[in-house]
Order: sequence, then C-alpha cells, then structure tokens
Amino acid sequence: MTLFIQRAEHWDTQAVHAKLDELLHANGEARKDITKLDEREPEEIEGFRERHTATD
Repeated sequence: MTLFIQRAEHWDTQAVHAKLDELLHANGEARKDITKLDEREPEEIEGFRERHTATD
C-alpha cells in the first residue's frame, strides 16, 4: 500500500511539474534559470527562492 501511495504522489508531482513547465515555456518571458530549477538540489532551490522572494 505504501508503494502505491508513493507512486501516486510521484505521478501527481510529475503532472504538476509538466503543467508548470508548459506555462513557463508558453510565456516567452520566462527566465531559463527558472525553467531548469527542477534539475538542481533542494538546497539550491530553496536558496534561489529566498533570494528572489526577498527582492520581489
């Protein structure tokens, strides 16, 4: 049962990422560093979010 739940969560996460990727690519103003964030380590992503949240 645990494996089933983990697989469902992974599927859900992948679906959300695919949708977000499509939105970022559809908007021609999306920055390349943002579209590739999912390839970075979690600590790098958090640091990116902290830097850009503080400047917005």
